[in-house]
Amino acid sequence: MIKNTLNLYSSHTKNIYINTKNFFKPDYLVKLAETKSEVKKAQKLRYEVFFSDRNKKKIFNISNFRRDSDKYDSYCDHIIVSYKKSKFAKSKTVGTYRLLKQKIAEQKIGFYSSEEYDLTKLTAANHYSNMLELSRSCISQHFRNKNVLKLMWREIYNYISINKIDAMFGTASFLETDVSKIEDQLIFLQQNYKMPDLIEVKALKKFRAKLDSTKKIELNLELIRSLPTLIKGYIKLNAYIGDGVVVDNKFKTTDVFVFLPTSKINYEYINKII
Repeated sequence: MIKNTLNLYSSHTKNIYINTKNFFKPDYLVKLAETKSEVKKAQKLRYEVFFSDRNKKKIFNISNFRRDSDKYDSYCDHIIVSYKKSKFAKSKTVGTYRLLKQKIAEQKIGFYSSEEYDLTKLTAANHYSNMLELSRSCISQHFRNKNVLKLMWREIYNYISINKIDAMFGTASFLETDVSKIEDQLIFLQQNYKMPDLIEVKALKKFRAKLDSTKKIELNLELIRSLPTLIKGYIKLNAYIGDGVVVDNKFKTTDVFVFLPTSKINYEYINKII
């Protein structure tokens, strides 16, 4: 009787297969952070990218141990990209982007960009009433490929569609504080992608770096290649560049203001990246 039962059990189980093909396949997930823990992971990644990786040493802040955070974080949505080497591996945050809606900024905290740039003409013109500020974009050193940036841009595109955003803006950075080393690139951007006068954003005088605005820069392939990946992406999307550049000594960058109305988006390029 036992033997017959075992045979019956065997006949029902011998054709069951477990597909393990995807168990060891790397997996990426992009989404908006839903918990304080997920936001903290984004802040830790920012600390790693902005400070630790570049300076080759840890920067300690007793009040915010090994995290880059500021007063704007609580009012923002945070895009996070997580990576798992396999289904059994622990998830790791490898990319993040911070989003601040205009209505929240105006009601609660102001815009982060206003610490370096005068946004008065842009906000007073009332051409755009539902803008989105983007900031704190970063990708883990070992994951700086187009796939992670594409995932974040896909999530941003979904976000602006759902929230009916009419324009995006923020600062984008060169990883350099010696303006003379990147002067040609900065002047080229200023001369060729200028914001319309009516809404033009200008660097605050006390932070504005000096550039030789009379110098004419000719377009060439080497110059385009030398632009930061994020700035090249914005330009391909049809973004404008604000007036003036700012050296940020805390983050050891030189910043430019980027403005992109959603009505001007290059959808041919969007379709390539999403």
